[in-house]
Amino acid sequence: MTDKIDNVLIVGGGDVGLLTALSLQKLVPGVDVRVVDDFQQEVPQVGKSTYSDIQRILHGTLDIDEIRFISEVKPIWKASVFFRDWCGCPPFQYTFDSNEGFLGPDTNDLAERSHYYYEELGNETGHHTRDGEIVAQRKSPWYYQNNGDLGKYEKFAYHLTTRRFNSFLRDLCRERGVTLVDDAITSVETTRTSIDTIRSDDREYEADLYVDATGFNRVLRSAQDVAFRNFEFPLDRAFNAQIDRPLSEVIPATVIETGDYGWFWQIDTYDNRDLGYVFDSEFVDDETARTEFREFVAEVAPGDDEPEISVAELDSYAFTSGYYDRAWAANCVAIGNAEGFVEPLQSTALTANALTALELASILSSNDRIVDDDLRGEYNEAVRTTWESIYDFIAVHYIHSSGDTAFWQQASSIDTSPRVERIGNLFDRRGFDPRVLQADEESADLAIFSTFDFFEIMRKMGETSKFHESNRFEMSDSYRHEAEQYYQNQQNVVENYHLDVDEFYKGILESGR
Repeated sequence: MTDKIDNVLIVGGGDVGLLTALSLQKLVPGVDVRVVDDFQQEVPQVGKSTYSDIQRILHGTLDIDEIRFISEVKPIWKASVFFRDWCGCPPFQYTFDSNEGFLGPDTNDLAERSHYYYEELGNETGHHTRDGEIVAQRKSPWYYQNNGDLGKYEKFAYHLTTRRFNSFLRDLCRERGVTLVDDAITSVETTRTSIDTIRSDDREYEADLYVDATGFNRVLRSAQDVAFRNFEFPLDRAFNAQIDRPLSEVIPATVIETGDYGWFWQIDTYDNRDLGYVFDSEFVDDETARTEFREFVAEVAPGDDEPEISVAELDSYAFTSGYYDRAWAANCVAIGNAEGFVEPLQSTALTANALTALELASILSSNDRIVDDDLRGEYNEAVRTTWESIYDFIAVHYIHSSGDTAFWQQASSIDTSPRVERIGNLFDRRGFDPRVLQADEESADLAIFSTFDFFEIMRKMGETSKFHESNRFEMSDSYRHEAEQYYQNQQNVVENYHLDVDEFYKGILESGR
């Protein structure tokens, strides 16, 4: 089936739908883009976490002015995922500049460098990269340079408040010529997998290409016959709540702690502290899970007052981890939660979905908006690779966990792909051998995360490598001294030059300096 795509109708005006519209408008000349949704519905005040590619997407490809974005959306900068307590492991960070620690001080002896890095990750010595120090000292990526000008460390992501972010994207869509239609779709007509038309109570809509961005409602996708691939994660419910928190107490990381039946998140946004509990309803009832969540909320609340969270104030979500095998089926592309979902341990959803939106726009642009089954297959394979890569990386956090409850015992035995086993074997045989990491053979079919990322998480969770444990590596005093200087320099730079969030917003942005 070959089609020329002149107009695209996106159903769903959430963040992913609007980002898809902006991607198509930016990268596909000549295409008409409309977004239809009930825009009168209130956008939830929910915190969202991203990873570092969001910088390139927003301020690079989509050409969104960074200062305007900061002024209107008021993001909080995120430098890492901070595992404050993961099944009893010593606290550790997964930063966006973790490879900088590996590169660290220069040496001609690569084996010496790799073994030093292996020891550092396993011993939790407190040596941090720049991002790690930003989290430890609760700073922002903004700093004063030697000449007095304001500079920015580039390796970071965002924490966003959905209401602010969505409002900003709506304004940007209107400015850039994307039509926003305030309407609610009530019916979908199909012939086999192909969508013929969609209707609201008052109107009928047709397009060359439909995009389902309706989240878990899956308004269009549910009318199509497409197979769903279930992931084995033992989590299917989540609670979410917000509590007050001053800017001075922002933690610039997504903070993770494990509970008896799942794990907790803490995301600091400009407006509040967003908290959640992701758990498995097979092992715990809602009342018990709520009690455990309230205890966590009291633990992480600023100050001495314990916030009272009522049942009515708790948002509750049910979900299934997995994805539709064909994101692009006939004349409809499903994107975001309409296409699939992987539990949010590494905050992949918003950024990964924005990347798939760019992939869709790129395919349409490079082929003058003419698509056939081969191009649909190319897109589907790219999306499939993304989902499977995310699943494998998150699965590593579970299979190497050591929790002692029934939930964690089951979680540590989930099924994984042959790739995860290959990566584990490679770490055992070669460890942080730079030649292996440079060749990166196991990453050939990975998206987002690399073999290095797998190795780092495994090591920080206490896994060992026979390569490093069985061989003797001579560590020169000069190299150790150079390494100590490198890490001390990161600490000093952040301490003496970087602004905290409160200083940036109140001292720089609001004052107009």
